[in-house]
This record gives sequence, structure tokens and C-alpha cells, in this order.
Amino acid sequence: MKNILLVLSTTRQSPKTIELALEKVKEEKSSLTALFVLDSEMPGSILEKLTDAGFTGEKPSQELHDSILSEYRERGRKKLEEVEKLAGEMEIPFTAIIREGDFTSECLAEIKVRNADTVITTRKKRSSLSRFIFGSPIEQIRDESECEMIIVEE
Repeated sequence: MKNILLVLSTTRQSPKTIELALEKVKEEKSSLTALFVLDSEMPGSILEKLTDAGFTGEKPSQELHDSILSEYRERGRKKLEEVEKLAGEMEIPFTAIIREGDFTSECLAEIKVRNADTVITTRKKRSSLSRFIFGSPIEQIRDESECEMIIVEE
């Protein structure tokens, strides 16, 4: 049985992408693994912007950092529950995974562990120049994995 990996994250959780993954799994009689990656850099980036804007003191507390990460964990759990419910209604074999760390590294590791045949994820629309200058985690995953990738542009 083929295994399709749906990759979600704090910034990648498009309903269109989830719908596409469920349709593909049903069509190919595959199993679905939904991976939600909590980007470990996200809370620090948010706190830096809040500090720069004067919303927090010079050095935000570890408690505030942990609180943001906890909120993202909860959102990830809820999103995976939504996908699990939809998969159940369609009688699709389903596995949910939450990982914390670097988005690209966590995706590549899970592709290997799950021996994924296809990866489905979302990418925000950006110019080619922006992708060239700043890089693209999605392109890196595509380049380093050997499976099919379906990327939904949002």
C-alpha cells in the first residue's frame, strides 16, 4: 500500500491542500500520514518582532516563549484531529505525527522513516527572486527526497 505524507505546519495548513491529500489517498487506495511540524524558530522570531516594536521588554521571558510554543502545539493537535476526522469519514488509514524542530529536517526525516511515496504540502506564493535569494524549504525537500511532491500554491 502506498503511503502519502501530508505536511502541515503553523504556516502551512490550507484546507485546499488537506482536501487534495484526502482525495489522492482515496483515489490511490493509500494510507495517509499527516505530519505537523512546529518550527522551533517561530516563537523566537515572534518575540524578536514584538521586542523591536516595543511590546515586550528587552529580554522576553522563557515562559512567554514556552507559552507561544504551547499554543502552536495545541493548534497542531487540533488540526490533526480535524484531518483524522475527515479521514475516518472516508475510511482512510490515518496516522498523525507532531514534530518540533527545523521544518526541512523534520520533513526529510519523516519522508525517510515513512518511506513516503508522495508528499503533499502548501507553499505561499512568492516571487522566483525571493525564493532564489532567501531559499525555499519546499524546494530543498523536493531536491533531497526521492518521492513525488505535490505543492499547492496559496
